[in-house]
Amino acid sequence: MVIVVLALSACSSELDKVRGQFIDNCMSSGAPKSNCRCAIDKLQDHYGEQGLVAINRQGYPPSDFAEQLFVAAGQCRNP
Repeated sequence: MVIVVLALSACSSELDKVRGQFIDNCMSSGAPKSNCRCAIDKLQDHYGEQGLVAINRQGYPPSDFAEQLFVAAGQCRNP
């Protein structure tokens, strides 16, 4: 039981790091923080928590990432 809790907390902190890096990079490109948070939420909905962590570990995105990011950004843009 303890191992499962430790494993989940390790994934959570790695996910938090991935999300934080995404938001920082997104904001440095000029997007508002709220849009960046929305976009990473939508990417997380698509790829899942472990998927985002895996993408970060691999160092390169899957072939559909640019498309998913474009869709997410469009959905998160303020009117």
